[in-house]
Amino acid sequence: MTVVEAKIIVEDFLKIPQKEDVEFWNVEKIEYIRKLARFGEPVQRWDSSKRRTNRILDKICFKEELYGDSEEKIPVENIDTSIKLAYGRIDMKAPIYLGDMSFGALSGVPNIALARAADITGTLTGTGEGGLHPEVRKCKRITVQWASARFGVDLEVLNTGLGIVIKIGQGAKPGIGGHLPGVKVTEPISRTRRIPVGTDAISPAPHHDIYSIEDLGQRIMALKEATGKPVFVKVAVTNYITYIASGIARMGADGIIMDGQGAGTGASPEVVRDNIGIPIEIAVPAVDRVLRKEGYREGFSVVAAGRVSSAEDAAKLIALGADCVSIGTAALIAMGCIMVHKCHLGFCPAVITNKITENQNKVLSLDMATRWSVNLINGLTKELKLIMSTVGVKSIEALRSRRDLLIAQGIDEDTASILGLEVA
Repeated sequence: MTVVEAKIIVEDFLKIPQKEDVEFWNVEKIEYIRKLARFGEPVQRWDSSKRRTNRILDKICFKEELYGDSEEKIPVENIDTSIKLAYGRIDMKAPIYLGDMSFGALSGVPNIALARAADITGTLTGTGEGGLHPEVRKCKRITVQWASARFGVDLEVLNTGLGIVIKIGQGAKPGIGGHLPGVKVTEPISRTRRIPVGTDAISPAPHHDIYSIEDLGQRIMALKEATGKPVFVKVAVTNYITYIASGIARMGADGIIMDGQGAGTGASPEVVRDNIGIPIEIAVPAVDRVLRKEGYREGFSVVAAGRVSSAEDAAKLIALGADCVSIGTAALIAMGCIMVHKCHLGFCPAVITNKITENQNKVLSLDMATRWSVNLINGLTKELKLIMSTVGVKSIEALRSRRDLLIAQGIDEDTASILGLEVA
């Protein structure tokens, strides 16, 4: 007699645990993202929770919120959220990039859901490091990552999707590289990463063929010649970000993905995550100004990542100078993440980052994960349209680098000068 084990299909959100410590992704933010994920409709225009944080981005607001009547100036149906990245080579219906999260770091179903959601909504997602899940390979609106270890990457993989991302660093772990513990390197991960089962997948901090900006230029040109696809460079945001961005543009890249403080894996070392790297809102206007001064801004794409938690965050970062925002943690919360920070152990209660085995007895529903992801994108896009309508801009291009629409509150003059904003 054959015994068939019952499989548990996760298709609803877990209860949010009450936490005593201070967490950026708090219960209020998780509940807001869940509402977007459930219904795909606007929840708010302005983020009421921003008044209770010390984040610099939360001390910035649109002048219209403070001094205007908050009525629609442009009909929402006339608002265009579409953008073009990489010198016009990649069309997107909304300025939302669904992060770079690997198969292995995530448990497979979330990788497929994000890729399918990007196809459905006309946005974009990254595969992260570690090769391609077979179902993700079937999707079109993906970028493939060229990271320092290059697990599972070959020319066939590089020719999949719309572009290539050379990962130099990530916001949660600047200068450290990557690490997928051996406990999570099961047979499916072993096949895609082409390493033995149970072996730690360690990515070195540097690329061993990139030690100078000229080396980076050679890699960019080689990848373009091999694939004909646009190439982005992903870096962690540090004090030298303006020089780095300028060099990346000069070397022929099509865009930069800037990972600000806090961006990236929820299982990174706290001492690094909380103390290294600078906030994305500081980097964006500085990079925007330098690229304009040097004549590299138009067509070159600036993607901003790091604790982007709402449509208002996205609108402010675009007004500060970004073309597009990247959401990673918010996308996982939309699929059920409750921020327990145990991603590396393989026992995720929401089965988003859990260890993959051949016969899972608990899995995330692919249909629900895809639906939640699509709803999140649609809800954020509709909220973004409400904000753009209120501040009087018809398109993302008209919103980009419009620092004159913003005002800062409760920050010092030096910070305001870097941001290029007046202080209320």
